[in-house]
Amino acid sequence: MKKMLLTVAGLIIALAVACSGGATSEPTGGATVTPTATTVSPTETFTPRPVREWRLDEVSVDGSTVTVWLFFHSTASVGVTLDGKEPTRRDNNIPVLAYIFEGVPAGEHDIEIKDVMGNIETTSVIVAAPQPTEDQLPEWLAKWVADLDAREVEFAPQSITRYESEGETVYYVVHRCCDQFSDLLDADGKLIGHPDGGITGRGDGVTKFSPSELEGEEVWASR
Repeated sequence: MKKMLLTVAGLIIALAVACSGGATSEPTGGATVTPTATTVSPTETFTPRPVREWRLDEVSVDGSTVTVWLFFHSTASVGVTLDGKEPTRRDNNIPVLAYIFEGVPAGEHDIEIKDVMGNIETTSVIVAAPQPTEDQLPEWLAKWVADLDAREVEFAPQSITRYESEGETVYYVVHRCCDQFSDLLDADGKLIGHPDGGITGRGDGVTKFSPSELEGEEVWASR
């Protein structure tokens, strides 16, 4: 009898446990509870930019020579180009290095400075066209004058005078004989015409030029 009662009591306890487990796993109405997923945003990381160990100090122009001056904080490896070309030479006077470009033509040119860490700086420079001084003669005229001084010209003129006429430089050449045309040349030595001289003394009758109203500079005269 006692064994039967113990068996019945065990069944009652088992049923109670089973009912208790069902109540916690299944809510009222038979709906299934699904856990909500939580998305965690990844942490954003920043890569620090490499430290630049130099700075552009100055860009200087002397005639056709361009010099890029860099100040160095340490011994960083840096390359400097002008229009993509390497410098002619470099002066290693630490802490300021000079990258020298020689024979640079007139005009504007791009400069790029770049180190091995990827730091880049760009700039530009303008090289002015050379301006002749007042005492400097054009090449063609300097050679002619040299030949005249050396008495290597067979029919030497009487004089060569430079004038500014209507905003242009011209050269008035008077020959020894009065019945010869005078010559008026442009700045490149090309013949413009004959303003006077000849048999009539009026030149070719086309070229309009009168030195009498202008202040000229004598370039060469027969001695």
